[in-house]
Amino acid sequence: MSNFEVTEPILNSPFEEPREHWWILEGETPERRPGRRFAHYFYRDPRAATRESAETDVGTMIELKVVTRIRERLAAWRTAGYRGASRTTHELLAYWGREGRKQPLFFAQREAAETVIFLTEARADFRQGIEVPRDEPSDDKKENGYAGFLRYACKMATGSGKSTVMAMLAAWSILNKLADRSDARFSDVVLIVCPNVTIRDRLRELDPETGDASLYRTRELVPPHLMPLLT
Repeated sequence: MSNFEVTEPILNSPFEEPREHWWILEGETPERRPGRRFAHYFYRDPRAATRESAETDVGTMIELKVVTRIRERLAAWRTAGYRGASRTTHELLAYWGREGRKQPLFFAQREAAETVIFLTEARADFRQGIEVPRDEPSDDKKENGYAGFLRYACKMATGSGKSTVMAMLAAWSILNKLADRSDARFSDVVLIVCPNVTIRDRLRELDPETGDASLYRTRELVPPHLMPLLT
């Protein structure tokens, strides 16, 4: 394994979009590049793997072109003032990004929430050419009345504040549904699935009934005048 040590591992502020990145490949000298690293992953066929290859073969690089396209369109939508978003959404986005916050949100948190909001509310011209396929059930399941559903996933690193993003999206959906009950894009019901009792107890801070102890207040996610509606 090559030595991937770099002279300056932290290049960006966590509160701003990355401006530089380290490009690191097996067997090559790390290269400092301008701009954000494009979305990709490495795939290694588990059926072809051996003990020796598992230590040396990093796999095939596969670019996530849809993710890159969404990032670009989202940035354009943000610059254009979130055209097409509801009044409630505009208020929440402004509250999350306002100056003088006691606890500024990480760029990764804002972008994760904005991505789901973009795919749901952005004006059609911003979303042109972006297609997220539905998860469709098998034919026999369809015959029994099962329907497909649309899955949006935000992949975030440990410690980057996933619970906060969950709260941002819960508040966004619930408050928009309360503002317009006829809008089928939103729901006032949120299902949270977690792996064990410890995590479940920790996620109780997502319950708006806990008031000032909830993430909506401790992380400044919902304006005070909207909290009564959220509960």
